[in-house]
Amino acid sequence: MSKWPWFLLLGVVLILCGVLAVMLPVLSTIAVSSVLGVVLSIAGVVKIIEALQVKEWAGSTWHLLIGAVEVVGGILIYLNPLKGALAVTLLIGIVFLIQGVMQIALAFRVKPQSGWGWLLIAGLVALGVCAAMTMKLRYTSFYTPGTMAGVALLVGGCAYVAIALANRRARRTPRPA
Repeated sequence: MSKWPWFLLLGVVLILCGVLAVMLPVLSTIAVSSVLGVVLSIAGVVKIIEALQVKEWAGSTWHLLIGAVEVVGGILIYLNPLKGALAVTLLIGIVFLIQGVMQIALAFRVKPQSGWGWLLIAGLVALGVCAAMTMKLRYTSFYTPGTMAGVALLVGGCAYVAIALANRRARRTPRPA
């Protein structure tokens, strides 16, 4: 795949968004919700752009759909930060449920390619975030919806960096004749 830098860019952006989301619990609940909405939207937009750049990739359609879910979810979270922590938590849980299912489907779609297991792990982490949010586990300053969403974004970012590096290595390795 000649467009590995797009996967690397997506991975780096997701990692940065994840770090930002993990750091947010220090701020107020409204700020956390607003910034988390922006972070998810940015991650989704970058994912959509990346999917359009690697159309020949087997998972580009799934990637496009995951990006769209993140953009819509991020906008809804951003527009409704005052609706209460429960509503925001439930909305974040729904976004990560859909994202997790789509990432798992994407992983199996691109399974023969290097790095597909990272996508599977990212999808499972997103489902875990969804489960934790909907089970209404007690949150502390270290265990908030923003923190959990940030962890899911970090794992997703690592998955795309791994895919980029695997594809870069595959391009550089000469094929036996």
